[in-house]
Amino acid sequence: MKKYKGIILLFAAGLLIMAYPHIAQLVNRELQERQAEDFRTALDGMSDSDITELMERARRYNDEIHNDLDGLHDPWGDQQALMVSYSETMGFGDEDAFGALEIPKLNLHTPIYLGSSDAVLNKGVGQVEGSSLPLGGTGTHTVLAGHRGMWTKTMFRHLDKLRPGDVFYIHTMDGMLTYRVTSQQIIYPDETDSLEIQEGKDLATLLTCHPYPQNYQRLLVHAERER
Repeated sequence: MKKYKGIILLFAAGLLIMAYPHIAQLVNRELQERQAEDFRTALDGMSDSDITELMERARRYNDEIHNDLDGLHDPWGDQQALMVSYSETMGFGDEDAFGALEIPKLNLHTPIYLGSSDAVLNKGVGQVEGSSLPLGGTGTHTVLAGHRGMWTKTMFRHLDKLRPGDVFYIHTMDGMLTYRVTSQQIIYPDETDSLEIQEGKDLATLLTCHPYPQNYQRLLVHAERER
């Protein structure tokens, strides 16, 4: 009898080990959704003048990005130590979400943080340094990076399922922006031409590693804002 009990316990332990990543992903998905909602709750606690001031500061920053010649930095590159802390520039703390990303097709709703350091990408989606802040506007191109998949979080694991015509939403301090997918692209980390600002357009690109799990390339999902 003791022998059978031991076998049962081992079998149960094995099931728990196998199930843990899936359970953790479900729990973390719920947590991310709550954090995304917390962004809106935090805005409700701000005065109109504070929001207006923050938006003006952010738009001035996007104007600077528009004229910047340094370009984007790959979030998984080895130059992270040289990156400017956009969070500090905008007055955001490490735990402060700047917005939220919602992708209905992937059942994903996650906070957007400024910057794309390892610490940021371990929490949610990050705005890649050198790209526009996710505010929308003519002559802007925001690039949002996320891990292709983590043991306990799904993140951008299924980003490749997005097709032209699919939509995603960026929730900002100024309301919700709708972007419709136009194309997919696979590049190497130094091939960033398609991430540049295009005059007269309001663009957003979702970026993650590719192929999973080797991750030596980048998968891009390009989208343009619907008017």
